[in-house]
Amino acid sequence: MNDVRVSVSASTDVGMQRAGNEDAFLVADLSTGDTVNGADTNVHSLGERGSLMIVSDGMGGAAAGEIASEMAVTIIRESIAEMPESMEISERLKSAAETANERIWNHSQSNIELSGMGATLTAVLAQGTTAYVAQVGDSRAYLVRGNKIKQLTKDQSLAQMLVDSGAIKPEQIDSVPQNVIMQALGTQPVVKVAMTAVGLYRNDCLVICSDGLSNKVTPDELREAAGKTEDLTEACRSLIAKANERGGEDNITVVIARFDGEALHSASDSNSITGSLRPLDRGYFSDYIPDKSETWTAELEDSPSSEDGMQQVTSMLKAPNAAKIEPIAAEAFEQDEFSSRPTAEQMAFEEATQKGRPKQSYRLILIIALVSLLLLGATGFFVYSVYLKQKPSPAVEQPPE
Repeated sequence: MNDVRVSVSASTDVGMQRAGNEDAFLVADLSTGDTVNGADTNVHSLGERGSLMIVSDGMGGAAAGEIASEMAVTIIRESIAEMPESMEISERLKSAAETANERIWNHSQSNIELSGMGATLTAVLAQGTTAYVAQVGDSRAYLVRGNKIKQLTKDQSLAQMLVDSGAIKPEQIDSVPQNVIMQALGTQPVVKVAMTAVGLYRNDCLVICSDGLSNKVTPDELREAAGKTEDLTEACRSLIAKANERGGEDNITVVIARFDGEALHSASDSNSITGSLRPLDRGYFSDYIPDKSETWTAELEDSPSSEDGMQQVTSMLKAPNAAKIEPIAAEAFEQDEFSSRPTAEQMAFEEATQKGRPKQSYRLILIIALVSLLLLGATGFFVYSVYLKQKPSPAVEQPPE
């Protein structure tokens, strides 16, 4: 058995403005069946079935969102536990996510009061010397190695899609809604799960969080907390406290895991996180990025940065980012193809359109325009109905002659 140890801590908080907590997390040693409650740092060896870490952000109303996120983490754990060990590890995680989506969807359809509920998913199954990542929605996973941090997931959001497709430039991203995600577990009968894998080195730190944290805390601050703090429990608490100090409009959840052991090689300056990362399934992104495997592979190559470093449109509105995030320290952040900077995907898309392929950005812009008109019409009708529409005058009884 590979000698790989994981130290992990997790915490969740309702935030400063929400009445209830719709986030959920799960940390489980799949070999022993033990679940970590997150209150204190847990240390265990990665057994033959590995360790599972999940963050899920529910939506659809207080009760519905809480149910959706809790169903997500529970179903994924139970589904993976039932799968044969002969099944590919990445396929176990992907299949479990698809099962969770189907069951949440069916549950919402059977209960009218839960209609529209859903949940994001960032799930990591660490086994051996590799961590496999499943992504649906806009919760995130980061990896910290030495003085570098890299976002392992890509937000499945409207803003990210418009940047990737070339409809808008990265510097225009603030002109479109930041709080609309393109898919979530349970909002459609079928979900497309994005899958990646990253090789682990000694002292690597994995950070999984909901957008209640990533919208308030910079990657540089995540790196400082996870990579330079021995006490992972205190690191979780300090990050949540920082998010609350900056407004805490949303629920906040974070899981931090540190890997060590004889089976892991020590990372050197040449062991970039990008070089350890490989794509497995583009999932949702294959719908609007040219279907070429080399396109996504090209993203993963290190390259210099100028910073050195609507069925489809679901109405899943979440708390906006009210904090202005400070720039990431140039020396701390590897070139990140999952950020809002120009990517190889975007360049490939533009090259394809120049060769005569239809550019889909006009369709996207039209969808946004139609949604805006519908919202404007609904607002106008509400104002008219409540404030402008005159109520009929009561009948006045005529006195008898």
